[in-house]
Amino acid sequence: MGTGINGVNHVASLARNMDETVAFYGDVLEIGIQRVVSDAPSHKHYAFDLGGGGTLDFFEAAPGMAEGARDTIGGLNHLALTTDPAFITTVEERLKERNWDYRPEERAGQHTIYFKDPNGITLQLYPATGGTRAS
Repeated sequence: MGTGINGVNHVASLARNMDETVAFYGDVLEIGIQRVVSDAPSHKHYAFDLGGGGTLDFFEAAPGMAEGARDTIGGLNHLALTTDPAFITTVEERLKERNWDYRPEERAGQHTIYFKDPNGITLQLYPATGGTRAS
């Protein structure tokens, strides 16, 4: 890497229900909260530790806030998280136990899964042994 960009600091989104979001990321994906910041009275945002210094931040949405279109130009199609292949199987079992929809897919001979979080964000668990995206 050059001297310019050297990683992702954070990805930010709004949470429909923060308790549900915290439980999903903690119980299903074993992602802990790095910090909780009070940006304004009764408005917090939670930073989930993605490793390497990067976080996935969720801000509390205002009650009644409408959902937006996700598959639009400039919209987030999905967030791919790198993990050990065995953990993908573990998460798959946790999703099955919760009757949570997910889609398995083979990529470059590796098992990966896609699923939505409680806020409608599509996540992909991508195996660390799956090679690089450079080729």
